[in-house]
Amino acid sequence: MKIRKMSLADVDRVAGLLARKYPGENIGDIREHTLWHVKGFPEICLIAEDGGEVKGFIICHLHVNSLEIEDIYVAKGKEYLYKRLILEILNKIPKVDTVTVWLNDFKELLKQLK
Repeated sequence: MKIRKMSLADVDRVAGLLARKYPGENIGDIREHTLWHVKGFPEICLIAEDGGEVKGFIICHLHVNSLEIEDIYVAKGKEYLYKRLILEILNKIPKVDTVTVWLNDFKELLKQLK
């Protein structure tokens, strides 16, 4: 399993996974929002892949003294990646006072971090 920075070439694949995660959302809006993050915060938008297949990703951005985890996704059976992706991000950024996680992922995330 390799974790690397998300590239512009990954945006369509990531947007497709997010569109499945959030049915009813406009895929064009999802793609544009993902692209904004990758262009603005390339060091903290990461992909976990195995054999060229996306197994997980984390999309973040920084505020003055906080990190916002905008979205985190892992494939079924790869739940250990939640913790690995978050730790990878925390090792890449300066110390922050607050980490915000969007609620859609929060329950699953807490379960995996125990």
